[in-house]
Amino acid sequence: MRFTPFSNAQVKRSLIVALILALVAACESLSPTIPIGFDLTGEWLLDANASDSTPDTRAIRRAEDLDIARGKQKNVGASAAFVIQDFPVVAAQRLVIEQNDDSLGIRYSNGTYRDVTWGRTERNFWQIEAGWSNGVFVILSRRDDITGREEMKLEAGGSRLRVMVDVKTEGRDVMIERVYVRGR
Repeated sequence: MRFTPFSNAQVKRSLIVALILALVAACESLSPTIPIGFDLTGEWLLDANASDSTPDTRAIRRAEDLDIARGKQKNVGASAAFVIQDFPVVAAQRLVIEQNDDSLGIRYSNGTYRDVTWGRTERNFWQIEAGWSNGVFVILSRRDDITGREEMKLEAGGSRLRVMVDVKTEGRDVMIERVYVRGR
């Protein structure tokens, strides 16, 4: 029996469906319309037991330095070692959020303040797109060889905030989940 790749019609259909789904996901369109009842305004305190640990940036840098020496990583600037600086939520113990009709202001426990406007903006060499997808607030950030995706999802009737952060670099990638409970 001769091997003929992809001769089965069902396999072809499955591959086409998978390709279409991948393309749709890559072309995700974020809505500027705030879902009813989605209000992040207030103080949020880290639930350490339900959250991933803060990334060890020194360990990330050491691993990337080895990758650079071995020729596995070319762009030294596209490093996950700056993940805490570029995505402060991954280390924040506390968030204070102000939500308006067209933007969010986030003060992180380290004192950093970030203003996020719905739609597409550019700030400090980052191209940012923010809005909602299926009831989840999404912030997409791109710069050089780094892409970041932050998802903020309200749970438990708005008393819990689950934040998923996925940062892809030319070096090490970082995926982390932080859970916050609404404060006063």
